[in-house]
Amino acid sequence: MHKPTATNGSRKLDLLTGMTTAPAKPKPSPTLLVLLIIPLFGIFVALLMLALETRQQPAATRNFTPAPPRAVVNFKAPDFKLPLLDGITLVSPSDYAGRPLFLNFWATWCQPCVRELPAFEEFIAEHSDESNGPALLTINLGETAAEISGFLAKIAVQNLPVAMDINQVVKLDYGVQNLPTTFVIDGDGRVRHLKLGEMKYEEMDAYLAALEAAT
Repeated sequence: MHKPTATNGSRKLDLLTGMTTAPAKPKPSPTLLVLLIIPLFGIFVALLMLALETRQQPAATRNFTPAPPRAVVNFKAPDFKLPLLDGITLVSPSDYAGRPLFLNFWATWCQPCVRELPAFEEFIAEHSDESNGPALLTINLGETAAEISGFLAKIAVQNLPVAMDINQVVKLDYGVQNLPTTFVIDGDGRVRHLKLGEMKYEEMDAYLAALEAAT
């Protein structure tokens, strides 16, 4: 049986019971729900992609611990001994005493690093006949000899001296925060110039001229 009711504003009065009932709340519009869900879904996808990118990033970058930057580029180059790609021969900055030395930090996953490798190889070839001429030593961070050798063969770089800082200890000693980074060391073993980013062949000539002018 239909109960008689009377309307009082937005409420209904049941004439039999004397009780009032509030009107039913309107259901959310499907369009409104879609408009709310789309932004949330976009945020979820963005967070998921960021998590995947971080997970796939090389360990050398994930474990990178920045060191305090050098305030003045005029300090004694920290000495070290690192193995070359043969895993036996050890190399040290002191091996190049009396000669200008370009000391470069790099990794195979660093695109600017890769772009400068041919310039390094050309520079070495240009000065190979000079007994006291400039030298170059590259230091790879966090990668194995097999990974480095395979990569160099792939890009046809054959005559590049590469030392391996697998545990990235030397990187911390030199305060390296970004790759590539190149230290220009004079014949007395002091760092005189610092290059952040990709090194060009012409820049190496300019740094070398600056060292010669300072002596």
